[in-house]
Amino acid sequence: MVTAAELEVIMAAIATPYDAAGAVDTGRFAALVEHYVGRGVEGVYCCGSSGEGLLLDAAERTRVVATAVEASAGRIPVVAHVGALSTSESILLAKGAQDAGAVAVSMIPPIYYSYPADAITAHYRAVMDAIDVPMIMYNIPQFTGTEFTADSAADLLSDERVIGVKQTAHNMFALERMRDRFPDKAYINGFDEIYLSALAAGARGTIGTTVGMQVELFLAVRRLAERGDLATARTVQSWINEVIAEAVASDVFPAAKYLSGRVVGDLGPCRAPFRGLSAESRARLDALGEKMDGYIAEAAKL
Repeated sequence: MVTAAELEVIMAAIATPYDAAGAVDTGRFAALVEHYVGRGVEGVYCCGSSGEGLLLDAAERTRVVATAVEASAGRIPVVAHVGALSTSESILLAKGAQDAGAVAVSMIPPIYYSYPADAITAHYRAVMDAIDVPMIMYNIPQFTGTEFTADSAADLLSDERVIGVKQTAHNMFALERMRDRFPDKAYINGFDEIYLSALAAGARGTIGTTVGMQVELFLAVRRLAERGDLATARTVQSWINEVIAEAVASDVFPAAKYLSGRVVGDLGPCRAPFRGLSAESRARLDALGEKMDGYIAEAAKL
């Protein structure tokens, strides 16, 4: 069974490649995992926001996880996001992820309808009752309308089957309060642009959209923070944030997917209703990729 410490690592929220027909391209996906392992990525998070999980069907999501597990060959942990509209579908996805070899599952709270807190807790517990691998709660209130805090999530954080929280929120106070009250859990930053701030607030790991394409910068921030060189760590965080700002200007998920395919080959566009990147956006992202390479080269000297 995976431990909390083993999940407090620098983990790529991996994109899902498609072939020319729009089907999941498992060969290209395996190549991307291998590329990430070679560059120092310490884990992969499948079928989250960056992986277009809610735009994939259940069979596709399970196949993505199985491909990641096979490609990683035990070298890094594979975590599967299994959030869905219904409890029954999340249970199906969680069982599929467990059977595929994921070391843990992660899940947003149920979305669209407004559910009371006890219904959300029951949803998580029903999924955990169906599997034997641990759960990472996915706190992303700007997408779900539900925010987990030390108080609102106390029942779930008291459950030993909940191994940690993916904190994709800017609320550093809430993150620190959760860690203070439930110190044995894994606290994992979910916003790349505040990685250094999250480290200060108590996070130890990160799962992010841009991690895979600039993992060397995240490794440098952690190394510098551990060394106590906060001034240089802030400089590297600003490099990360320059890349993020430019990606956001082009539509962050399609942009990050495009940049992630620079070495392994075209990963295909994001599925509709995402819009394709314009020629102008691709040109801007090509220039951004060159700038990012320069930052990576500089980070290697730190």
